[in-house]
Amino acid sequence: MSKPTIDTCAEIFLNGEALIETIPDTYVAKSGLQGQGLFTSRAWARDEVLCVLDGQLVEAKRYPVLLTEMEWNALPGEMLLVRPLRTSYGFINHSFNPSIEIGADYRTMRAIRAIAAGEELTLDYAVQPVPDGYMQRDDTTFMQDDD
Repeated sequence: MSKPTIDTCAEIFLNGEALIETIPDTYVAKSGLQGQGLFTSRAWARDEVLCVLDGQLVEAKRYPVLLTEMEWNALPGEMLLVRPLRTSYGFINHSFNPSIEIGADYRTMRAIRAIAAGEELTLDYAVQPVPDGYMQRDDTTFMQDDD
């Protein structure tokens, strides 16, 4: 028996859909950055709120497997906002020149510049309060600025 993944859960619980749409007016498509990305189907103005992140609040050190097996956003104090099902958030790729940011409340996602319809949404993962040691993992080297 193979190990269930977040995508297996989507197949079982989402009636064949790949994700729960948590950011309106977006779609998943092939990314020029990495794999698939989240793209806009309409323009977004600078400072416009795209969504408010949701999830279950958990301690990263208590449940370290969540870092690789679930979708999550980092919160201060080694905490995670975890989602067991795939959502729009999980398709936002990293960029050092992002189009969106997560605000000081660690939940409100907003445009940091005007975003054109059809543009890929990107976020600088490296400025998030990720758990200790996360940035030193082999699978996070793409988030380490070479400058």
